[in-house]
Amino acid sequence: MSVSKKKKAECCGCNACAEICPKHCIRMTEDAKGFLYPKVDSETCIECGACEKVCPLNTSNISLKIPLKAFAALNKNRQEHLASSSGGAAYILSSYILDKGGVVYGCTSDGIDVRHIRVEKHSDLFKLQGSKYVQSNVCGLFRDVKNDLKSGKPVLFIGTPCQVAGLKNYIKHIPEHLYLVDLICHGVPSKKMLHDHVKHVAKGQKIKHISFRKGNDYRLSVKADKFSYEVSLWETPYKDLYLKGFFEGMISRPSCYQCPFACPSRVSDITIGDFWGLKNAELLPKESKDGVSLLLPMTDKGLNLIHAVEDNMYICERSVDEAVNGNTQLRHPSLQGRRSRLFNILYPILSFDTAMNIVLADHKAIWKLKNRNL
Repeated sequence: MSVSKKKKAECCGCNACAEICPKHCIRMTEDAKGFLYPKVDSETCIECGACEKVCPLNTSNISLKIPLKAFAALNKNRQEHLASSSGGAAYILSSYILDKGGVVYGCTSDGIDVRHIRVEKHSDLFKLQGSKYVQSNVCGLFRDVKNDLKSGKPVLFIGTPCQVAGLKNYIKHIPEHLYLVDLICHGVPSKKMLHDHVKHVAKGQKIKHISFRKGNDYRLSVKADKFSYEVSLWETPYKDLYLKGFFEGMISRPSCYQCPFACPSRVSDITIGDFWGLKNAELLPKESKDGVSLLLPMTDKGLNLIHAVEDNMYICERSVDEAVNGNTQLRHPSLQGRRSRLFNILYPILSFDTAMNIVLADHKAIWKLKNRNL
């Protein structure tokens, strides 16, 4: 089946098909909700099938491995820990690759423009810190990864499981100096949804900074020259509708609800995320209250990379079962409920915030009644 004939739930938007096409006849275009999908120039297409062979949502193209071990980890550098999501382990892995003369590919936000970038200097590594709860644009970067590998540079690529799988299929033969790290993904909203929401709350002001986490707190922070906005999901769960919609899995890409990577077996060398459900947390320092990373090595290469940097972390081995039991996304994809389906009917006919207000109207009313005396 050509990528142009796939249903939307069968495309994760990883861009691998566009990058592999020998005739360059595929380009990624936004749909009405802001998600990227391939558009094929039928006059140029030679029907070689390369696009289908590289698609990570084609189950015949997927190779998953069970975790070898599980670790709870925490960056010993307090400043790096606080600036990162979870325990800051990704920063340590990235620093190690740069020390070896390599490059790191990861997600950054320039204002509210979220995309993947190539980092080769320690001074730029801060750009990759922090969670970004929106789909990152990787268009054009797979080719850059291949060029770096050809030059012999160690490469660390950090992305969602579908992005990692797309890159693996594009590269085909994975060399020893390519290290792949996938994130425990909750599902991805589109950049259009984020932009529409931020435009609403910021009254159109140009945003200079956005963040989605502060330690273990899901906290959306938006800043402009003369504007600031900060809302905690735990403190006021219905005040920020983007954060609520993301956390409840209401605004994800269609493919996220049937994601083949939301399971214990993984696609990368290392899976990284929050260690929810961690037992015996007293084995780690008190700073663990600000976030602990879960590290799941799937390959010997991944395990060796963890061992190479373990002196920079407080780290303790846990059982794989403990890690899986504490994290829903390691067991199954987010479920698409009726509120998500209603949102998809309303948006973008209505604005993002108007649609979410309708979807959550009853829950918001009940919450306000219960907390009216607080």
